[in-house]
Amino acid sequence: AESTRLALLITASDTIEAMQARPEPESTPAVKPGGTGSLLFSSDEPALSANEPMYFVAGGSGGITARFQFSFKYRLFDPDSLPVAWFSPLSGLHFGFTQTSLWDLSADSAPFHDTSYRPSFFWQGAVPGSGIGLKPDLLRAGYEHESNGKDGASSRSIDMLFAQPIWRSEFDDGRTLIAAPKFYAYLSKGDNPDIQRYRGYADWNFRYGREDGWLAITQLRQGTAGYGSAQVDLSYPLRRPLFARTGGFAHLQLFKGYGESMLDYNQERGTQVRVGFSIVR
Repeated sequence: AESTRLALLITASDTIEAMQARPEPESTPAVKPGGTGSLLFSSDEPALSANEPMYFVAGGSGGITARFQFSFKYRLFDPDSLPVAWFSPLSGLHFGFTQTSLWDLSADSAPFHDTSYRPSFFWQGAVPGSGIGLKPDLLRAGYEHESNGKDGASSRSIDMLFAQPIWRSEFDDGRTLIAAPKFYAYLSKGDNPDIQRYRGYADWNFRYGREDGWLAITQLRQGTAGYGSAQVDLSYPLRRPLFARTGGFAHLQLFKGYGESMLDYNQERGTQVRVGFSIVR
């Protein structure tokens, strides 16, 4: 009937107008380069998260060696747990672990030259009034042990207290500069009592670049006797990030100076150039 046809036309017209007026669904915002997710030590990380870079690189000088590192940290208390309700700073307590190995691929039977084990217990969190004057954005402080797990003449170990303030600056082109110097005091120095002559009392750490592009990480050490070392890690993403700092990256590492491993803390083995792959940078 004519009336039925008219009703259908009116209904269709109303439906089209409603669809046109309906706002487009918001897409999931992309992580802004240099945004919160790219902080070296983010304040909103999950309980188990990345700590230092994780990589596998190979190359070297005077023989082929591989160097690889595994690292994580674990937050001991949830922000909404009962201990944190009683004393809020407990939410920043973490356990960390980093293992760095040097593998001599060119020697007979390809032995591991040395491995460094670094368990740590520390607090990290935002600094009240950060961004005002010289106040850092974040702070990490606590206790760290480092040893190579060997005995006799090859044994190396240190115990130390450390403090690591973190400053972060963003640039208009999306690049970010993070300065995270790590200052430490030795509690014990085991079988390497003069390690401060080669390592000093601070690691000068810098991170510069884009989370979705080239990124350079630099660590400088200067010992009290004038010895020191420099390590530069340059990486570029090969896949979309899984989450902040984690994905798949082409990795180039350069090391020059003393103490590439605990065993060699007072030895210099020439400039080491290695290439490989990293999953955390």
